[in-house]
Amino acid sequence: MRGLVLSTKELAEVDWPELAAKSGINTIGTHITPSEVAAFMASPEGKAFRRKCRKYGITVEHQLHAMGELLPRELFAEDSTMFRMDSCGRRTADFNCCVHSEKALEIIASNAAKFAKLLRPGNHRYYFWLDDNAPVCCCPFCAEFSPSEQALIVENRMLRKIRKQDPEAKLAHLAYSFFMPAPRKVAPDEGIFLEFAPIYRSWDVPLTQEDALCPRGYPVSNGDNLRWLEENLKVFPADDAVVLEYWVDASLFSRWKRPAVELPWHPDVCASDLATYAGYGLRNVTSFAVYMDAEYFGRFPSTAPIEEYGQMLESFRHFPHLNDPWYGWEDATKVSFCRSAEALNFRFDVNDSTLTVCRGEGERTVDDSDRAELFISCDPEMKRYYGFEMDPAGKVMDYRNSFYRQFDYGWDSGIRPVSTILPDGYRVEVSFPSGFLRSAGIEPDGPLHIGLYRADATGSGDIHWFTLVDPHTPEPDFHVPASLFDYF
Repeated sequence: MRGLVLSTKELAEVDWPELAAKSGINTIGTHITPSEVAAFMASPEGKAFRRKCRKYGITVEHQLHAMGELLPRELFAEDSTMFRMDSCGRRTADFNCCVHSEKALEIIASNAAKFAKLLRPGNHRYYFWLDDNAPVCCCPFCAEFSPSEQALIVENRMLRKIRKQDPEAKLAHLAYSFFMPAPRKVAPDEGIFLEFAPIYRSWDVPLTQEDALCPRGYPVSNGDNLRWLEENLKVFPADDAVVLEYWVDASLFSRWKRPAVELPWHPDVCASDLATYAGYGLRNVTSFAVYMDAEYFGRFPSTAPIEEYGQMLESFRHFPHLNDPWYGWEDATKVSFCRSAEALNFRFDVNDSTLTVCRGEGERTVDDSDRAELFISCDPEMKRYYGFEMDPAGKVMDYRNSFYRQFDYGWDSGIRPVSTILPDGYRVEVSFPSGFLRSAGIEPDGPLHIGLYRADATGSGDIHWFTLVDPHTPEPDFHVPASLFDYF
């Protein structure tokens, strides 16, 4: 899933299906409320939107703030016990519901089924969110359940009702704001999938910079979000989960006030975050792009951030391990990469509890250290290729080369990786600007010939070698064309 979430205003004013298709986006989620989206989909603009999505093979789903319509607020006068109790013991119709009200659950589930029939998604994924960033019920029966658990009680009930008309239906559990901690006392029904939306984080730096705080005054760090994700993935399967991010959400960066500011697009952050999510086994990714309507593009005409975001999703590759074909060992190193208009981005997450780092001066000291290795070749025969061997301390040994082993260690690429030593190993992130690749004779948008490897130095002079592709050599040797793979 390579997605965008857009409100009906954007969809009515901008040809998003064409832009999505051009950018490699294969899923569009409509937004904001069920009745609003239903009215749009029945309108001439909505019908034209659906036709274009069918033309381009784009899946349409509906990501909806729904609770206010699933349990209409005017029912409070009829039966206040359906609505939440606040911390002072008073029933209130402001947000959410009392999850111990059988009547409330039946009304909510029935209305969810009604809207599900009206707004049937192309992928059987339904999104009927509770009132987010809002309190839940504090009555004596509900108080023992966390916000996430109260949400899951409602979601389970909705899914059972929806499945009576769509047996393949799946329903999102939205981990967001107060609902970020994983549920413990309530188990999800089969078909409930995790939707992880880390709204309280820093978007100036990747999630892996764990001490970075949310810039809007909330005492939440990037690391908190990663810990919540890990907790939730112990409850919900990763292969079905959806990431709902904000990388291209003009509304968030405008603090939900029009006119919108120009999107502060950070492709390096997006690339790193994609690798982080892939490392957890997540494969379905979408982002809000709200406020990118006709007025926005009238002031900020460039669609480059959307195109680049889509290109990064479409080009993204993740490998969960490397191998030692000579001794039959498997290595837990994870490697991810993607390309954008600006750069080719790589990340190695290396599991190594016995780091060996040579502290001497000069790049050749990398030879005696643990390191991630990367080859980029101009051709599949290695007539000219470039090597980058990067250690946990941030040093890089780079060279030009040609088959067989015609090293030019005097060549300096100017490429500087970012390495981070971790409790269980190290991480290396490196980007190759498009201008650098062209100067090296490599077309950034064309087919690439890449080798991915790792050297595990033991400290006693021995090195264990790991590779993505088996080069079929009798002894470890990466400098042969058979160790490369083609990346298109």
